[in-house]
Amino acid sequence: MNRHPILIRNIKHLTDARYFAAMGVDWISLSLNDDPTSFASWHTLSGWIEGVQLAAEFDVDNEMLFAKAIIDAKPGAIVSDKDIGDRLPSEISLFLETDRIDESSKPDRTCYLLHLDHYRKHGLSKHIDSSHIFLMADWTPELLEEVLASGYSGGFCFSGGEEEEVGMRDYESMDKLLYRLNG
Repeated sequence: MNRHPILIRNIKHLTDARYFAAMGVDWISLSLNDDPTSFASWHTLSGWIEGVQLAAEFDVDNEMLFAKAIIDAKPGAIVSDKDIGDRLPSEISLFLETDRIDESSKPDRTCYLLHLDHYRKHGLSKHIDSSHIFLMADWTPELLEEVLASGYSGGFCFSGGEEEEVGMRDYESMDKLLYRLNG
């Protein structure tokens, strides 16, 4: 079985958090901001789910928010489009959203969020560990099959969605994608 790491971004409600945790994804990200309810939601969701690591997304230029996120939320990773790896404690990983990969030596705790278009155009250097790459796209089963058929062995990045009503969301299309990735 070829298991690909999975990150789900922008989780906004417990329904998504519980579904994705039950589906065995590796990471989910939640947004944090200056509103205390974002931290309350973080703690509520983290108390309701198991088996998935939590990543935080926030304005990394806001020093007060940065410190609060590290101290209060204690995320396993930070998702950012800025290379802030040198500002993170050693126990926190970085998901760096980028349109190019710096092949210089990066700590093992840096993963790249790379748009599928970049991968199609440039591929991946043999110097980059594919387990540190997460491809982003508006995934369909056909697109996923195309990437898998190319021999890609890295991770995939999906996004959470909106509930139809509290506690209700259709996961049929996501089921197909996740089942295909999980064997």
